[in-house]
Amino acid sequence: FQVQVYRFSIAPTRIIPRVHDNTPGKEGIAYYNKLIDKLIENGITPMASLYHFDVGECFNKIGGLSNPVSYKFYPNFSRICFENFGDRVKHWSTTADIHLATEGYSSEHFAPGYQESIFSGFLEYEAIHNSMITQSLMWKVYNEEFKEKQKGEVSLTIDGVWYYPKDPNNPEHQKCAESARMSTFGLIAHILSTGQYPDEFLEAIDKSNKREKIRVDRARQFTQKEQELIKGAYDFIVLNYYTSVKVRPMTNEEYEAEPNLKKRDRGFIMDLHSTTETEVYEGFLNILRWFKEKMDNPKIFIGENGFPEEEGIDDSEKKIAYHTGILNKLLEALDENINVFGYCVWSFIDTLEFTFGYWKRFGIYAVDFNDDSRPRSKKNSFPFFQQLFQTKKLPIKN
Repeated sequence: FQVQVYRFSIAPTRIIPRVHDNTPGKEGIAYYNKLIDKLIENGITPMASLYHFDVGECFNKIGGLSNPVSYKFYPNFSRICFENFGDRVKHWSTTADIHLATEGYSSEHFAPGYQESIFSGFLEYEAIHNSMITQSLMWKVYNEEFKEKQKGEVSLTIDGVWYYPKDPNNPEHQKCAESARMSTFGLIAHILSTGQYPDEFLEAIDKSNKREKIRVDRARQFTQKEQELIKGAYDFIVLNYYTSVKVRPMTNEEYEAEPNLKKRDRGFIMDLHSTTETEVYEGFLNILRWFKEKMDNPKIFIGENGFPEEEGIDDSEKKIAYHTGILNKLLEALDENINVFGYCVWSFIDTLEFTFGYWKRFGIYAVDFNDDSRPRSKKNSFPFFQQLFQTKKLPIKN
């Protein structure tokens, strides 16, 4: 099949089951060593993520990422991983999808699944604040203690949805689309580039505070020392992209009816079903252009990109058309000297999806989840991906 790279996450609960780094989990370390060795034996480059929503029960009990104890917890965890796996793993990601990971602090749809809307607009921002400091400390650990010998690189994973204005000729809709970008992927990118929150983000919170008569400063500013730590604390960006959506400003009625304070801060409504296939493909190129402009053309690895099929339905023609459309836009990006150096399809096999469960299936291989042995089989789109991976050429163009 000639797969060249395999992305996987390392569970902290397997590496430091008792939280402290003086009692590492020998079985967990042995498991990942076996996985990494097997990948290399088969000519596959391992790419490891140090956090993918799984902080562990004991850490969740004290607030998870909303607790600044993460400053010490994760750098120590990352050090153990670098020590044990860094001789073979040369591409690391500190955290996956920070702005999505922090959604779980006022929503049941992401881990840890706090469901009380009273937490919204507070805990998510604390989690973002702590996560950006923590990921920078993890990058610093590698840069100062391991990079010279191991010669690897450390990234941050950003989930990107491109936002179009619902009415492209309406200035308020245009402003709304930019605000949507700067409160999601743009928020993380801006902090990473400057060490500071973007003005649009702070202004939106201030506007809500005044409207709601809230006197609490809900976005903790980074200190000068923290800004210096965060700014530029990455070697490359892992970008995940699936789709684009259209947005418009909330009406007063929608604002008043929305219980989630963070959604009030953002102030936009998404139209999830009006974006065309062409706009989805163009949105991929738009977001790559955005990163080139805003982050001075950083090295980018496309970590996830995929098309879902529903359980029991083979949409291979749509799946092939989707990836063909996306990859043609990737070729355009390369022609524009956008610094993309790799691409991963999501996913190699059907998996348990965070927001879709087993309902949506992204795999190149199908998995029968009704059978305890979980047998795999090739989907009808398999020959397309096999040819793509082997030749690095597209058979058709949209």
